[in-house]
Amino acid sequence: MIGILGGGLSGVSLQRFLRRESEILEKEDRPGGLCRTFKKDGFSYDIGGHILYSKDADLSRLWRSALAKNINFCRRNNKVLFRGRYVKYPFENDLGSLDKEDTYECLMGYLKNDHRKPRNFKEWIYYTFGTGIAEEYLIPYNEKLWKVPLDRMSLGWVERVPKPPLEDVVKSAVGIETEGYTHQLYFNYPRHGGIEAFVRSLKKEGTDITTDFTIRSVAKKKGLWHVSDGARDRRYDKIVLAMPLHEAARAFSGTPVKVARAIEGLRYNSVRIVLVGVKNDSLLDKSAVYIPGHDIVAHRVCFMGYFSPANVPAGRSSLIAEVSTRKGHPLARLSASALTARAIQGLHAKGIIDKKDVTTTDVTDIEYGYVVNDMRYAKNMMVVKKYFRSIGVALLGRFAEFEYINMDEVVRRSMALAAKLNKGRSG
Repeated sequence: MIGILGGGLSGVSLQRFLRRESEILEKEDRPGGLCRTFKKDGFSYDIGGHILYSKDADLSRLWRSALAKNINFCRRNNKVLFRGRYVKYPFENDLGSLDKEDTYECLMGYLKNDHRKPRNFKEWIYYTFGTGIAEEYLIPYNEKLWKVPLDRMSLGWVERVPKPPLEDVVKSAVGIETEGYTHQLYFNYPRHGGIEAFVRSLKKEGTDITTDFTIRSVAKKKGLWHVSDGARDRRYDKIVLAMPLHEAARAFSGTPVKVARAIEGLRYNSVRIVLVGVKNDSLLDKSAVYIPGHDIVAHRVCFMGYFSPANVPAGRSSLIAEVSTRKGHPLARLSASALTARAIQGLHAKGIIDKKDVTTTDVTDIEYGYVVNDMRYAKNMMVVKKYFRSIGVALLGRFAEFEYINMDEVVRRSMALAAKLNKGRSG
């Protein structure tokens, strides 16, 4: 039997494609991980703006088949809130809507770009987008999201920030409408049940998922893996790690000091999700708004009723404010009520909501939200991957592989690993 340690999207996807007996062990009361959906007073909300899209036609067919009739077809309507106005996302595809001076600075910085070849993420932003776009939007936004100096972040993940074609930037600056990141322009989302409905749709009938199982020890004895929560013990021929590396390091017995230190050196950000429900339908016309300014705590807000009308009660609407933080940061120490008050005040000041319309609020704290690629990341991950490979344990998912990957990539990697395990190999 294969033990899958972690019941997020990666673990559930892996189990769906396995043709061998398996069991998922999940510490929460239900599977889903970062793809869980929460409810409050008739409002449903996710842990961030989860959507289903992919350049891979096979993956698109997978979730459309799994969700069947429970699927919504949406067109992206994301905005960037810049100097009090809504600019189409991505920012560089709507330069013509800026004040003429800002348009000029952003366009000329992009065209006349003599920044040196980058050595870190901050330099890459300048090198790729030029001074105007970098300083007006990308640097302040990313500083707010990552909560670390951008010159301390590596280049290993920058393919997540696609470079726009020259023609699109020039067209947008002179008022010719363009669309960036077109593979994300159209997406799917469940009609009912929030993004968690997708995870539930992947669960294969007859498979075992044990919830409320906090993994406290993992050890190999006489050829079998023993996994325990302190009261219950499971035994497996093979295990797959689909839980955060930091928690695994505390559970695995005999982890070498060098490996434990490498895992400890891997940085991540937490995320605090603030639900704001209002008594009208004013929050239904956009999918998300990116906010670079430091005068509001949220780096992004997503409008849940845009993804599906079932996420909000009739005649009402909502948003979720995503607040990136980390251990020791002042935003991490705020109480839920204090964080909510700050979020609402900022949203009101920006004109996104009228605070007198707020009827429902909620806060969900997620410890593992974003993988941070600092300058030590590659070296630390080399140590970690080599060790788990040596003991025959496959890593799967955002915080086991410790990569900033989207849902479609998680599912793709789950399919690939299942194919290997079905053939009796994991490497």
